[in-house]
Order: sequence, then structure tokens, then C-alpha cells
Amino acid sequence: MAILVVGATGKTGRLLVEQLLGKNHEIRVIVRSSINLPRTVLENPNTRVVKASILDLTDEEMAEHVKDCDAVVSCLGHVPNLKGIFGKPRNLCTDATRRLCNAIEENDPPKSVKFILMNTVGIQNHDLGERRTLLERGLLTILRYTLPPHRDNETAAEHLRSVVGRENEHVEWCSVRPDSLIDAEVSQYSVEESPVTGILSGRSTSRSNVARFMTELIDDADLWNTWKFRMPVIMNS
Repeated sequence: MAILVVGATGKTGRLLVEQLLGKNHEIRVIVRSSINLPRTVLENPNTRVVKASILDLTDEEMAEHVKDCDAVVSCLGHVPNLKGIFGKPRNLCTDATRRLCNAIEENDPPKSVKFILMNTVGIQNHDLGERRTLLERGLLTILRYTLPPHRDNETAAEHLRSVVGRENEHVEWCSVRPDSLIDAEVSQYSVEESPVTGILSGRSTSRSNVARFMTELIDDADLWNTWKFRMPVIMNS
């Protein structure tokens, strides 16, 4: 399969690309710089690197990069420093999600393309009416109005839910919500419809497990059919 990954130089994105290459998929990555990509990725004949800022691409270029892809994965996120949190682009995840989905639709592919968004457990799935404690609601309200990345994650997921929707003939989507991310090896993990212990007392999630789950979503048709158009929460067991 041909798979486009954006955010491939991030900690989770790199792991995802390595796992996908291990499955002999053809991988396209759009990166501003390839310096943070492992040599094993750069030297793999199944890797195609496009050096560009995702939001600087024209609509025509974006459509060309997603053309013939079976899946598109966004592991984009904001760098955890002052410039990354409060600087531009503030709507990186949302704008990339919107433009990538539009590009897929523009190509009018013969079969639907899988779109996977890596998000966060702090984002609420409004389809489920997920309940939050008073403390959680207060904290999320503060984050929404003080930290642009949180708002960006919210609107990216909402774009998939309410704009792309469930009846789209070209795009099927899944928004993966890991709990607190840590660096650790692949291990046993669980996938739930919603946070099971609240967002303030959940379990950590290794980035390698997030990458493994997203790889399995791409490879396993039954797993994809279970979680498409949903926002699964992934946690280490």
C-alpha cells in the first residue's frame, strides 16, 4: 500500500514510518527537513521524501502527493516551547487535516482512502456525549482559551466529525486519542471508546504503541471497520 505520513519527524511519526516500512509499504513523507529522519528510513527504497512545509503546498501539489495513496496519516503537533505553543501556525493540525481531506476528495479516488489523525485524550468525542468532571471541564476550558494547540486539536477532530462526516464517499477517518505519551518499547495496550478513568487519572501510552495501533488500523480491515468514524482512546495495559 502507498501511505502518506505528515509529521514524520516527530517522535511518534518516526516510529510509525519505521513500522510501516517494516511491513513493506510504500511511504511518502512531507517534511520541512529530513535531518530528523533515521538513516534507515532515508535509505529505504520504499521511502519518498518531499521537502516542504505542509501548509505552503498549493492545492495542486497537495492533490498530487495524496494521489494513489491508500491511507494518509497526520502525526502533526506543536513543538512544546513558547514559539511552538503561541507562535504561528496556530491551526497547523486543523488546516493540514482540512487540506489533506480536500485533496483526497479532489482526486476522486476509485475507493475510499483511510485518514488517521493522531490527537489527544483531552479532546472530547461529541458523538458520545462524553462526560467530564467539573474539574476536568474547568481545566479544558482554560486550555481551550489559553493554549492554541489544544484548540487546534479540538477543531481538527471536529472537522473530521462534522465536515468530512460519516457518509463521505472518498474519505474514511479515525481520530486516535492517546493518553499521556511516554517513550517506551511496544507492549500490551488497550483501546477504549472513551477515557475509562478520566483525563486526569488515565494511564500513560507509549509512542511505539500508538504507532503500532495506527499501523494495524491500516493493515487490518476488520480493525479499521471497528474504529472508522470513531475516536478510540489508547492506553498502555
